[in-house]
Amino acid sequence: MSGPPPGRAWRDGLAANPGAPAEVLLRLLDEGAEPGEPGWLARRPALPERVLEAALRHPRWPVRAALAERPGLPAPALAELAADRERRVRRAAASAAHRTALAPEVLAALAADRDPDTRRRVPGCTGLPPELLVLLAQDTSPLVRAAAVRADSWPQLPPTVRTGLRADRDPAVRAAVRRALRVERELPVSLAGYIAESDPARRERTAAGAGLERSLGEWLVLDDDPRIRAAAAGNPRLPTDLALTLAADPHEAVRLAVSLRADLTEAQRATVAYRLPDVPPPLPWVAERAGDPAELLRLARSAHPLVRCAVASLERLPDEAVALLAADPELLVRLALAEHCADAPGGLLRSVYEQLLGPAALVADPRFAAPGLAAWADRPEPALRLAALRDPAPAPEVLAALAADGDGVVARAAAGDPRLPLRALLGALEPDAQPAAAAGNPALPVPFMHRLLELSAAG
Repeated sequence: MSGPPPGRAWRDGLAANPGAPAEVLLRLLDEGAEPGEPGWLARRPALPERVLEAALRHPRWPVRAALAERPGLPAPALAELAADRERRVRRAAASAAHRTALAPEVLAALAADRDPDTRRRVPGCTGLPPELLVLLAQDTSPLVRAAAVRADSWPQLPPTVRTGLRADRDPAVRAAVRRALRVERELPVSLAGYIAESDPARRERTAAGAGLERSLGEWLVLDDDPRIRAAAAGNPRLPTDLALTLAADPHEAVRLAVSLRADLTEAQRATVAYRLPDVPPPLPWVAERAGDPAELLRLARSAHPLVRCAVASLERLPDEAVALLAADPELLVRLALAEHCADAPGGLLRSVYEQLLGPAALVADPRFAAPGLAAWADRPEPALRLAALRDPAPAPEVLAALAADGDGVVARAAAGDPRLPLRALLGALEPDAQPAAAAGNPALPVPFMHRLLELSAAG
């Protein structure tokens, strides 16, 4: 050991280690006393029954609260935590009951809890009986009354309770009532209605998505504000002839919106001068054609890169369209295909990643792995050395070198690789190496896990 034992890092790694047996996890519960440390109970994918039971009855409340936050915790265990002696555990249980249904009697106990911060979480609980909602809407705490007032709960309240809430002495409760009763006004569709509209945001939304009378459309394409013209240009309900009057607009955003309309022919699209944005905009009209192979193939041949990009972003495509888009001259199209299409070939994922040094999600895709990637371990770019780990059979010395890589991301990934030779794995446990990642390696022998806990306790 080259320095003091990195106890916290080892414990964090062991807590996440999928190969750690119940005995190791139980020691973590009993020997880990640092603040916030039991959070692994909520994050760890699999939790042995023995560990769950021990956490449920643990003397330290942070352990029990962390267990309450665990997604998918069985309802009986959550019900026990809802009756915990510590209010912070009950709060966590009440929040967890938003996603896990509890018995009415358990919810009734939470609704009657002496802690208002617990009670205010109850209105959002799954399967809350109406009578408990009414009770909470008349709670002594304004925090609880406000939490009980929502658009979906308001109709369930008796008229007398609603009257009281409208006149509540607390401004937060009255504000909750106003939010619950807010009704969105319909957007104007006529020119007179648009002129009478004073809210700039609603005017822009009208231009972008409302059904437009022709007189209003003629007004919008002449608006002085380029944001309004761009919104109108992208509105599929704007007549095509009016949209084409914006094809030579002085503002790039307006011309781009025109060029991406569904109702343009390829010849019309080609007449519009545009500049590609940094982030391709979504094209819902392309997604609507997902079930039409012939139409998708036609759009995959579009002269507009963003139309092709929208096609490439669909999850499923005909083989011919995939082949066309995989060979597209525009990198953004190939990137969209690699990121979104389940039919994209693995070679495309690797070539895009090699060119862009990302995105990292491509490396995790099962299609990315391929023999020969270990050769990237010698590349100067850390992103490519990281991808070398996706070789199905890298040489042991390659893995050992990557675990000692100068880039922390690469070294951590290699230290957690179960194919790492044991000698290199033990070296990665050193304080100046990657102790957390190495302790989380499922190939770490169980006796070494216990030894790490002993050293951690001694240090």
